[in-house]
Amino acid sequence: MSIPTRLIGKAAIVTGAGRGIGHAMALRLAQEGADVAIVDINQESAEETANEIRALNRRSLALSVDLSRIDLIAAMIDEVVAGFGRLDIIINNAGRVEIKPFLDVTEKEWDQTIDLNLKGTYFCIQAAARQMVKQGAGGRIVNMSSVAGRHGRADSSAYAASKMGIISVTQSAALALAKYNILVNAICPGIVPTPMWDQIDDDRARLFGYEKGTARAALVETVPLKRAAEAEEIAATAAFLASDDSSFITGQAINVDGGMEMN
Repeated sequence: MSIPTRLIGKAAIVTGAGRGIGHAMALRLAQEGADVAIVDINQESAEETANEIRALNRRSLALSVDLSRIDLIAAMIDEVVAGFGRLDIIINNAGRVEIKPFLDVTEKEWDQTIDLNLKGTYFCIQAAARQMVKQGAGGRIVNMSSVAGRHGRADSSAYAASKMGIISVTQSAALALAKYNILVNAICPGIVPTPMWDQIDDDRARLFGYEKGTARAALVETVPLKRAAEAEEIAATAAFLASDDSSFITGQAINVDGGMEMN
């Protein structure tokens, strides 16, 4: 299948783009014509993704940013606008997961998860939207939630809370920003083989005595399509939501999960 070129002339940010789904989304935006700033806590990983984008003859920046710090988020937006001249798209993908029984979660673990996943997303939306309002040409904001944001999780309660919160923030931002033609949506991926899912498998095996890899395999069996997603399938959804093809969609949380959740 050929990849459309819907994003020519657009400037984008993808957070958490050094690996996994973020990496796939950044490459897809570049393939569709966008210049893409790569934001990741790991500078080396960010540079690797940025170099892949430059090889596609698109401009790219590689930025190491702690997205739990609001002052650094504002500086990130300023640096991207200085480099690209504008900002049209932001995909808020950076996040962390902590697999731990509910009764064992510490205040530090709760704060680390909420600060990056939920607070970081909120203030990235806010900072990006301010720039988009200033430009006066609308924009696209895509937030990464999860099927874990659809209901509680006994072994990843802080993560589930953060991802439920992202759906709420997405709806609030969509309502607030509609008058500026800034569309805000969320994606809820299911099982996607990535380094984060490898970590989840390892943690579940260590904490609950599963044989390594069996927890994910059992989950895949619950998927109506009987397989995990490819990162590129999540990326295709993100590119659609970043494009003019999604011009009448806002405030939505779209499951890309093979049918795991149907609400």
